[in-house]
Amino acid sequence: MVRLRELAALFLKMARERGLNTGSAGGTPVVPVIVGSSVKSLRLARALFERGINVHPILPPAVAEHSARLRFFITTNHSQEQIRTTVLAMADELARL
Repeated sequence: MVRLRELAALFLKMARERGLNTGSAGGTPVVPVIVGSSVKSLRLARALFERGINVHPILPPAVAEHSARLRFFITTNHSQEQIRTTVLAMADELARL
């Protein structure tokens, strides 16, 4: 359980350092990155998938349009390197959109 918390905290810290909106996330291995647009969320999920990163977009009606997001599920099977790679790829791809 300690490893899971550490990996989730690493993801959250790195995402916030890169200016990604993680809302009020904290203390859980489920981390949202709020994109604020259904179209951008879908495009970002697709771009990450093409890089080998599988993440699910959460779109209306599950959330309001301005709260459209990607939801990352961190597990103990992830490595710190995978976390770093994912956050960097996400920041890079989001900047391109």
